[in-house]
Amino acid sequence: MSHHRLFAQLAFERALGLAALNALAQAVAEGDQFRAGGRDRDPPHFWVLAGELEEVVQDRIRDVLDGPGLAVVERGELFHQPRIVELVIAARDARNAPS
Repeated sequence: MSHHRLFAQLAFERALGLAALNALAQAVAEGDQFRAGGRDRDPPHFWVLAGELEEVVQDRIRDVLDGPGLAVVERGELFHQPRIVELVIAARDARNAPS
């Protein structure tokens, strides 16, 4: 494989990983925003929607773990988003923990 092709592949994988991480960060922010404004909502409706938003966050975490996003986190490229790093690392450790 040529050097150019290798660098292009690495750049593509990094971009894919960053896209998954950005989707995770957006899902977390939307969940936080919903919970912050949710005090005025009907309690059962609020908790159903909050649960659905948490499912979206968990789906995005799986996307990061199953794709190149984990490598981006492990290389320390997401130092400016410590909460996202914490979520991903905790999920990775939980996934790798012996049952």
